[in-house]
Amino acid sequence: MALDLTHFQQVIDSAQKADAFKADVKRALKKVSSALTTLQNAIEEADAIMSDDYTPTIKERKARAPRAAADNAEADPEAPYGRKKDGTPKNKPGRSK
Repeated sequence: MALDLTHFQQVIDSAQKADAFKADVKRALKKVSSALTTLQNAIEEADAIMSDDYTPTIKERKARAPRAAADNAEADPEAPYGRKKDGTPKNKPGRSK
């Protein structure tokens, strides 16, 4: 029986390709399994919502905290928009030189 190295190399190459294919199939099956689990959970949730005895939960809104004034100066209601009582703009427009 003669030792044929090219045939032996072909057997090793095909085994490596088979292992790579097997790993790819496993990875794809994990993704499909995860997608099916997610789909099943979504279907169960939709079924629960569609049932006759479903009552939605009411979410409580948090009370909005009052804004803290950046300056002690208040805006003058009769001043043009964006001006403080002393007449200076609230924000300095443009860039400083």
